[in-house]
Amino acid sequence: MKIVVTSMCLAAALCAGSAHGADPKGVERFRTLTVETVYPFKQFDFDPPLQVSSADGAPAPSDGDTPLGVLRSHFAAMRKGDVDAFLLTWNRAAREQLAQAQLSGEAERTAAVARWRSVLGGRDVSLDTRVEFGNYVLLAYSVRDGRSAKVIFKDTVAFAREQGQWKLTQALAKSPVLNSWNTPGGRVQVAPGALLDGQP
Repeated sequence: MKIVVTSMCLAAALCAGSAHGADPKGVERFRTLTVETVYPFKQFDFDPPLQVSSADGAPAPSDGDTPLGVLRSHFAAMRKGDVDAFLLTWNRAAREQLAQAQLSGEAERTAAVARWRSVLGGRDVSLDTRVEFGNYVLLAYSVRDGRSAKVIFKDTVAFAREQGQWKLTQALAKSPVLNSWNTPGGRVQVAPGALLDGQP
């Protein structure tokens, strides 16, 4: 659920007067307008979590063309240091963006592989929750220490179909559903272009 908070003056004339000093000032009040946008989605929790990628390199079950299958291929490519296979798990728009920026050259690819090995070395990846939102599927996973099972970090990624196949996508990168689906109480406040720091 998204709550949009916007600051406003009582009337446009008062705003103009305070900005230019030309018109008489009335009694100034600051208020907020709250607009609620409700995002319905389905949530499926896994207990115990499902294996995505194992620290010992044991292959995970094959799921074929499903979001979970793509996520497993995604992490398998990262463990192998296979940049091309990693890119193929993304949709075209994200793949082109990655290829032109973070993975644009040999040095960038080598650095990325080193980061992947640092993040995944000795750690397991497991799927905790699946969220279905319109045409998108979100998978929330945990990266855990391979010995202690301590959670190192959690993340959520989005999937959408492209030419009939599931692919990772950045289309929801700024969506409150992707970023805040598990917020306690299911309510968040967002101030789009408002007076975030007291300045216009």
